[in-house]
Amino acid sequence: MANTQTFIGDGSTTKFYFTFPFFGTADIHVTVNDIPLTSDDFTVYPETSPEPADTEYIGGHIETATAPATGATIKVFRNIELVRHIDYQPTTEPLAHQLNQDFNQCMAALNEMTEKLENTLSLASIPNLADLLSELTAIRESFPNFLTADDLETLNTAVSNLEGAITTLNGYDYIVESQLPTTDNNYTWYNKYKSGRIEMGGIYQKSSFSLGSGSTIEVSGITFPKTLAESPKIVSVADDMTFFNLHVIERTTTGLKIKISNQLPVSTTQAACNIFWSVQGTIAS
Repeated sequence: MANTQTFIGDGSTTKFYFTFPFFGTADIHVTVNDIPLTSDDFTVYPETSPEPADTEYIGGHIETATAPATGATIKVFRNIELVRHIDYQPTTEPLAHQLNQDFNQCMAALNEMTEKLENTLSLASIPNLADLLSELTAIRESFPNFLTADDLETLNTAVSNLEGAITTLNGYDYIVESQLPTTDNNYTWYNKYKSGRIEMGGIYQKSSFSLGSGSTIEVSGITFPKTLAESPKIVSVADDMTFFNLHVIERTTTGLKIKISNQLPVSTTQAACNIFWSVQGTIAS
């Protein structure tokens, strides 16, 4: 991963320098020989960008409380914590680099989530254990006279282990189908589970608009990548708008309708912005 750097301990070095960008010190994590360090075990010293840029920090270094042993593998990596770092004020004009940093933080977090999904093992990709169990059982039963006692014992153990694995897996609700966010699917994603449960989400991109004081507009372009059996009961929405309020006013089996309102005493213009949404429900059969 581009946002990971690896070092080898020499028994005395405690400072390790990295050059990837990040947004807050809580984004930086460290492992030694794949064992995570706690925040008490190391300190982050960020390097601030010398001029307004797309990220607050362009790198820095961490210092461990004790020097990792000689030959130890130290990994410094980024795992973005989705918290607000900039507090916009209704009476102050936001700066372009602050808006860029906020948006880039959200996009970087989305990219990290995509990488994690790509690297997650889906149980749906495992060969059919029931078929493999059937094959082993057939071998054991068809050739008893041609197998040694050790061979039979090995096959019996394999069959027993597979039977237990199948029983265990049948009790799990695992992902059987998923979609990663891309430009082709309007930055939507989903995880469909064996039980029919589904999690979906995405980013709806809204062009710039103006609203008078107390005025509202409706956004009805949020469409789910999969149809639900019934309207979702769990809905989460967020945005990177500077001034306006956001409310879900309608939820259906195929999408959401959202109302944006201006509670300020003056007419206000909002630059192009993003609405981040996610829902949970049961997929339609």
